[in-house]
Amino acid sequence: MKTNVYDAEGKPIKEIELPKLFESSVNKILIERAFWIMFTHKLQPKGRDPTAGMKVSAESWGTGYGIARLARIKGSGTPRAGQAGGVASVVKGRLAHPPKAEKKIYKRINKKERLAATESALAATINIQLVKERGHRYDGNLPIVVYDDVEKINKTKNVEALLIKLGLSNELERIKEKGVGPLFVVSGISPLIKAARNIKGVDAVTAKDVSVLHLAPGGKPGRLVIYTESALNVLNERFKEVGVYGR
Repeated sequence: MKTNVYDAEGKPIKEIELPKLFESSVNKILIERAFWIMFTHKLQPKGRDPTAGMKVSAESWGTGYGIARLARIKGSGTPRAGQAGGVASVVKGRLAHPPKAEKKIYKRINKKERLAATESALAATINIQLVKERGHRYDGNLPIVVYDDVEKINKTKNVEALLIKLGLSNELERIKEKGVGPLFVVSGISPLIKAARNIKGVDAVTAKDVSVLHLAPGGKPGRLVIYTESALNVLNERFKEVGVYGR
């Protein structure tokens, strides 16, 4: 499978062979499962004080008062006196089922399964039907591969100009209203990463770190991705070494 490589002016300068990983099948179930498992790795455990809402001196008045037999704040002469307290579903009361700090929210995923999901998500980026199903506005050929000099771009306005020259002007208009736009995958840490992140909806990540979190936001594959030529080489080595594709 071959594709064109574009320069900073959006013109094709040569043709290259794509890595075999892009020939992998797209497993939507695997991608979605991996996404939500890895999404838990970003969550911070939280909980409530077990005594929150119960630090009051309250006791039921019993029967004969024509009011509900809820525990009521003791005392007199204050706004809180006589109000229900120390129970759930009342003003300043406790939560019925509060989040607990001891709850395990960090889920684990097998390394090979994670890599297989990432490979499958990468393969989905060259499927124009899946890309359009995500709402991206692009009618050209996929994948979009650009020359390595693009990684040296250090100004946001130049990144926007590049996207327009690559035929993504409609996409830029779309992401002003909807959050997730194109993703740049680069070979390593470069000025482009900082320059691209200033555009709403546009992200940039290194080929070493790219995962289903970047490629399939919300667990839905088919994000519009722009690769640099060297990034494809890094991806090829990354997945070739672990023996994920070709199984």
